[in-house]
Formats: sequence, structure tokens, C-alpha cells
Amino acid sequence: MSANLRGVDTHGVLRLKGYIDRIKNGGNNPAPDIKIIKDEKMYAVMDGDNSLGQVGGYAAMTAAIKKANEYGIGIVAMHNSNHYGVAGYYAMMPLQYDMIGISMTNVLACMAPSGGTKPKLGNNPVSFAFPAYEKPPVVLDFATSKSSWGKALISKQQKEPLPEDCFMDSDGNSTLDPDKFLSGGTLLPIAGYKGYGLALIISMFCCLLSGGKFDMELPHLYNKLNEPGENSFLMVAIKIENFTAALDFKKRLDNIITLIKDTPLIEGVDRIYLPGEKEYEEEQKRLKFGVPLSISLITDLLKIAEEAKVNISQYNFLKI
Repeated sequence: MSANLRGVDTHGVLRLKGYIDRIKNGGNNPAPDIKIIKDEKMYAVMDGDNSLGQVGGYAAMTAAIKKANEYGIGIVAMHNSNHYGVAGYYAMMPLQYDMIGISMTNVLACMAPSGGTKPKLGNNPVSFAFPAYEKPPVVLDFATSKSSWGKALISKQQKEPLPEDCFMDSDGNSTLDPDKFLSGGTLLPIAGYKGYGLALIISMFCCLLSGGKFDMELPHLYNKLNEPGENSFLMVAIKIENFTAALDFKKRLDNIITLIKDTPLIEGVDRIYLPGEKEYEEEQKRLKFGVPLSISLITDLLKIAEEAKVNISQYNFLKI
């Protein structure tokens, strides 16, 4: 739900049914025994035991924060977990400890290398989070593709066309049809060959350091519900106080934010945003007024709750 609060609806409760289906079919382990298989002062390698990605990701960043608190920096690589949702969630975990957070993961191959037509690597996401003093934290969170699987799923669910110049079909042609993309198509990388290269680097950090599987070796999240996801993560926490005074760092960042926002605006633009600022403001709004969900998604959630015998009478679903 934290994803929905920040307006990242492609990675929120929309994914719940898929996660539950994977648990039912044995693809995810609902009670994992997560282990540290290599443990040194500032770094560790962990085995996620086929955990839900959110469980494994939380454990990995928690371990990184603990190491950073003691040694100034913590780096944790984890293999054998699953799709972990929003990268920014884990990058933001260290903020409350006056730390910088970095989070990245590899995902199943869904992008072609520049000039190709077949998926060879994932649209691997990365996030960086920096604490400010009085301003919202600066949180850069992005996948290395122009759009996402989640956007295609929403487009299919709502019977809407895909955004232009973001998706290709299985023959390498640009498409607006979510079904053509979902049946063997590919996502287009951000910034052309630069996005492709960045996706590859993220995968190298995650799967090679952890001993996990490369993007092409990962099973389809929804088509192979009985197979472990085998995603790998890299989590980094950096204790600011070990480098410079944390209070000075945060106040300086406030000043930098002010300087950036004072940039003269081009015609038609109302204001300058910092990375993560729109999501921060959306979170404040949704905490006050609630999270908007489609009727079809609400129907799915009600069915899931009924099957799980969860009492949802305390929740209000309002049609607006």
C-alpha cells in the first residue's frame, strides 16, 4: 500500500493477486528462512529462500542499515528472492537514521539490447534517497525502461491503449496494444543505449555479486506461477555522520533544493520539482483523502479478502 500512497499504482495492490497466485502455486515461499551466507563488517551476502520480494528486500536493507550504523556503510547483496515492488521503498528505509539509501534489483528479461528485437535483460530499477532537513527527502526512483509491465497490466485491465513509443511487439514493431506487448513484446529503454547499458550494470551489481541468476534466466512472474522468481537485490546504506555532520548535510541539501526551485521557468511550467517531490505530495493527499482504486481492482481485492476470510468491514470503499 505504500506504493499506492505515493501514487505508484503500477506497483501497489494491483500486484496482490499475482503474489497470492504465486504462493498458492508454490512459486513463492510464504515462510522463508532467510540466511546470511557471507558476513563481514561492511558487507554481506544473503539467501532469500524464495521469499516474497518485499520480505527479502526489507531483510536485506535492514541488514545494510545495521552495518552502516556500526561501520559507516553497509552493502548487502541478496539472491533467491522475488519481485520486490517499488525500489524507492527500500532506499527510503535508511532516511530515518540520517543515512543515504540505495536500492536496486534485477528482473526478468523484458527489454532488448539497443538494436535488437528479443528480450535479453530486465528494465532493472534503481533508487537513491537522501534526507533533507525541513524539505521532503530527495528520492530518485526509476526503472530503466520508458514504461513498465504494471502500466501494460493497467492498460489491459482498463481497456486503454499503451503510451506511445514505449512498447514493442514480438517482431520489434512499436505497439499501443497491451496484448501484443504481453505476448512476447519488449519494453523500450530510457535514453536509448544509455538505458540499456544502465540496466545491464544494475543486473551485474545484483546477480553477479550475490551469485544469483541473470535476467534471461528468471521465470515469467505470472506465466510460471510454480517457479521461484530468483530475483537478486543490492542494498546500500551510508551513514552521513561518518563522512560529514548529518545536520549540516541536511541543511545544505535544503539550500540546494531552494536554489534548484528558484530556476526561471519556461512558458507553461508552474514550478520545478525535485525527484520524489510529486510522490511525497501525493502521499500527503492520499493519507488525507484515501487511495483511488478502479472498480475492477476493488472487486479483485474483495474476492481475495473473502477467500482469505479477512474481515474488511472496517474499510470504506467509496465511489467518486
